[in-house]
Amino acid sequence: MHACLSESISQHFKNRINGITVEFLNLEIILQLYLLNLNSGFLTINFQSDSNPSFYFLGGENSRIIWKNENFQSCFWNLFGALLMDFEGFLDIFEIKNWMISDFQFLRNLLKQRNNKLQVYNFSVTNFDKDGLKSILQFLKIQKIKSDQKIDFANFMQSAEKSRKILENPLIMKNVLEDLDFFEIECLRKVSQNVRSCIEIVKPDPKIRKISLKFQDSNFIPMDICSKFLKNLSIFYQKTWDGYSVNRTSFDGPCDLSKIFLSDFEQILKNQRVPIELLDIQGSNEQFMDIVLGNCSSKFFGRVQVQNLSLQRLTDCQVFQILQFIDSKFLETITIMDAVKSFNLDDFSKLDQWKMAKLLTIEGFSISTPIQNLDIFNFSKMDIKVSDISMEDIIHLKAVSFIHLRHFKKFSEVLGIRNSDKAENQF
Repeated sequence: MHACLSESISQHFKNRINGITVEFLNLEIILQLYLLNLNSGFLTINFQSDSNPSFYFLGGENSRIIWKNENFQSCFWNLFGALLMDFEGFLDIFEIKNWMISDFQFLRNLLKQRNNKLQVYNFSVTNFDKDGLKSILQFLKIQKIKSDQKIDFANFMQSAEKSRKILENPLIMKNVLEDLDFFEIECLRKVSQNVRSCIEIVKPDPKIRKISLKFQDSNFIPMDICSKFLKNLSIFYQKTWDGYSVNRTSFDGPCDLSKIFLSDFEQILKNQRVPIELLDIQGSNEQFMDIVLGNCSSKFFGRVQVQNLSLQRLTDCQVFQILQFIDSKFLETITIMDAVKSFNLDDFSKLDQWKMAKLLTIEGFSISTPIQNLDIFNFSKMDIKVSDISMEDIIHLKAVSFIHLRHFKKFSEVLGIRNSDKAENQF
């Protein structure tokens, strides 16, 4: 609920903000927004700890919102993040009071996700953690700083500038990137344009282990990424009434969401040097999935290095198309689950990806292709359900199993056999 409230408040006030004050107290956070075109000139929001959630607005000369919630800190950070994420204006005042290092860490994570530095004219800090403050300065573009503690801002900013200059050297950058994964590389890209250009020269391996994609709604595409160091990132592509958004960053104008996603997907994978352990693709919206596959560049054919491929709620044609994008040299297992239509495997044996894989699992549905037409004995293990099986199929399985015995280990139990008693005796 508080996420919806945050979004609503943010949309209403974000474009009118010209100043922010944040004060942390024991069981309360006070957020003051200096607003254009408001009689009192500012809006105060009190986030208070209370086991009985409530939200109410007090109008009048001094406009105020009282927001009570047991997780009042989460309510504050949701709203603060919504306000700052794609704020493109210039803050005349940014004042913080009573901030601990953990508070600065939250703010740092928000600022790192912005596309550019937050521009501030007067930055004021009172009763704060020095190390925490230093951690956010690189994400702010400040004209004047006022502090109640002695801190050498000039030397710190100069040191940060020297660090950026060092990172603009490709030889140094190459060594730095060796120990970074996809998420850390993306954060480093946001330091400056020159650093970003240097990263493009080096072409670092993002070290991605797993990717999960869902194509269930033509207006929303979620992508989950897991890195080598087990860090997780979710990226959400969503259509809006006037354009689209990627996570919390909005873009205006008409769009084809599938093309935007595919462009990013290609960018993410272009420098991947080791096979992805798992690529999981879930469909269910047949028409939208066809559009996505139709927009896939031919550059993808046979180039996506994946060890384990999991495909859910897709048609046989869609699975066939996806397999063509996979590099057959690295593919080990194919798992197909919960197909949305009758599934035919007639042409799959023509694919190198099908011939090279070792493990095959088909579950949650039956295939319509006769057993005798399946070329499946390159797999060392498989689990397939068929709609029915004839005596001829059983005899065929018995014959070819001896021929391919060195590759094939065992059959899983076959259910729903037609003339099962006779078939079992034959087999």
